[in-house]
Amino acid sequence: MDIRTALGLKPGEMVALVGAGGKTSTAWQLLRLLVRAGERAVFTTTTRIFEPQQAPLILNPHPDPADIIAALLASPALFLAAERGEMGAVSMAARSPYPARPIKLVGLDPQTITELGRRLPGVTWIVEADGAKGCMLKAPADYEPAIPAGSQRVVVTASLEALGRPLDAPFVHRAEIAARLLGLEPGTPITPAMLAALLVHPHGGLKGVPPGATVIALLTQTGSTPHPQAEESARQIARSRRFSRVVLTNPHAVQPVLGVLG
Repeated sequence: MDIRTALGLKPGEMVALVGAGGKTSTAWQLLRLLVRAGERAVFTTTTRIFEPQQAPLILNPHPDPADIIAALLASPALFLAAERGEMGAVSMAARSPYPARPIKLVGLDPQTITELGRRLPGVTWIVEADGAKGCMLKAPADYEPAIPAGSQRVVVTASLEALGRPLDAPFVHRAEIAARLLGLEPGTPITPAMLAALLVHPHGGLKGVPPGATVIALLTQTGSTPHPQAEESARQIARSRRFSRVVLTNPHAVQPVLGVLG
């Protein structure tokens, strides 16, 4: 099973990725699968992503749908952002799943993406809608995440590598918010129940999810053998009826999907 099948992504849908621990790698894998299938796809963001070195790119805070169609006729995949922003760390750019320059692209307004999706129904949209500064787990600030209302599918990510580590930096982005949501002290060792509670919390992983969207939990890890606590973590998340399934992946592997609980 490939990651697109595991997530249930259909042609012409808009999928938003939030959380921590594998969003960009998963988005890039989805884009490559869509291109391989001969479909038209746009990779965009409402936050910041590194600028691709080779992929076609349109920079415009209010892009014209006609320009997007023209670009997709020339190439099946397109990166879309508002403008170039600040310089990013060279070391972080080097770890990007796609060849990237150490320049951050400024994302589009969520409403702009929703409107573009409405006007270009045959295009599949992959939206990185959250930032985590390379952490394994995160809790959103007041202004996060920035999910387009037109997203039919939302993928909430978390890394199982956070298990057993302290609920604190550098493992958890906005650890003080995570601790408050969980009612725990910062530094508490992270358990499967804690990870699941953060993902299913209405002000945690489910914050800002459009009411009608299908929600999938994406648990990431290193290695090809499922994490010893993967099953327990998935079981805890599956208790929330808001999640349609839990997908286990190694986002850096050639064949990333390790299992699906649905």
